[in-house]
Formats: sequence, structure tokens, C-alpha cells
Amino acid sequence: MSKLKSIFREYRDSDYEICEELVNNAWKFDSNFKPQKLADLAKCIYTKGSVIGSNFRKVVEINGEVVGFIFGLNEATVKPKRDVLFGLSILWRLLCIKGMTFKDKKKLINAINTHEINRSKVVGRGKSEIVLFVVDPNHQGFGNGKRLLSEFTSQCKKSGVKSIIVETNKLGASSFYEGVGFKHIANFDSPLHEYATKGGQACMYEYSLIEKNKIELGQS
Repeated sequence: MSKLKSIFREYRDSDYEICEELVNNAWKFDSNFKPQKLADLAKCIYTKGSVIGSNFRKVVEINGEVVGFIFGLNEATVKPKRDVLFGLSILWRLLCIKGMTFKDKKKLINAINTHEINRSKVVGRGKSEIVLFVVDPNHQGFGNGKRLLSEFTSQCKKSGVKSIIVETNKLGASSFYEGVGFKHIANFDSPLHEYATKGGQACMYEYSLIEKNKIELGQS
């Protein structure tokens, strides 16, 4: 595995399906959301929503297959355009799902709204952020994640950005972020996180681009 050559390149629209599959494998949407159409919708919200909300998109490819990606927002470059139609299409798809009561649909909408309200009390949208970041477990430990992260932090630093934030879960990737220099800044209550990470704790981390610490390439 360590002899395989990793190619880091810009995200293409044709990469979407494999990126969504990587997201599903990481957060188990097919298992945590029922019926299946709700799982498919959740994957779309999480993946396509992150593509739309990012202005930095890179993937890592091995043997012609995308095995990881990072979608980020650099506040110092051209902002992503707001896609109102995407939001409306998501709402319509949710309302049309059969096998799910209106009460449960409303509960999910309220969970999304509550998540945003509670998160905004910690840090609002619009700051430089890792929007979505996934590397296939079979290709972790070989520097692929650190290289993707380094490319994003380097671009932000060159743009004059002072720090980058990331939202994660204590039962998720928090140990990785702590290992590369991110500092925990706050926890917040999120019923939305409970859908995918039962018993987890939503939290925010920040990485300073002013301090001397830099993410080193290599084993992770």
C-alpha cells in the first residue's frame, strides 16, 4: 500500500458519486437513516451541500480511483454562490418521502435549524472552514489526509487568513485534528449529530495560521 502513488488534483463533477460513497461509508447514512430515500437525501445534503458551500476542492486519487477529498471555504477568495434552488429541492424531496411521518420530517427540519442556531453561538458561517473531509480508511496512515489538509491550509495562509475552523464530533475525527494542531474551542448541542453519531458530542476546533506550528507531510 505504501508504494502506491497518490495523485492530488482538483475536484471534478464526475467525482461526485465516489465522494458521496466515501461520505456514506464514513457516516453510515444507509444504516442510520430510514427509509432509504431519507438516507439518500441525507447523503446529498451532506455531500452536494458541501460541494456547493466550498471554494476549495481537492481529491486524492490512487490507481485512477478517488480515495479521499477535502472541501473547504477560504474566506479571502471568491465566495461560493448561494444555491437557493438546491435548498428548495431538498425540502421538496423530504416532503415527498413515503414511509416517513410528517412529524418525523418536521423533527429533522427542526434538528437542522437547532444545529445552525447553536453552532452560530460558537462561530458563525463565513469563516474559513474545513467543510467536508474524508479519506478511505484503507488509505489512511500514509499521509494522504495530511497532504490534502496541508494544501488547504497553505492556500488559506497565502490568502492572509488567520485561522481555520472545523466542526466535528468527539466520537469522530477530533483526535486527528488535535494531532495536527487544531485546538478545541467549544462544544455545542446538536440534535442533527445524534442522527449519525449516537451519544456523540458536536464540537468546534480551530487551527491558527499565525502560530509557527505547521502540518507536516508524512505518516498520519
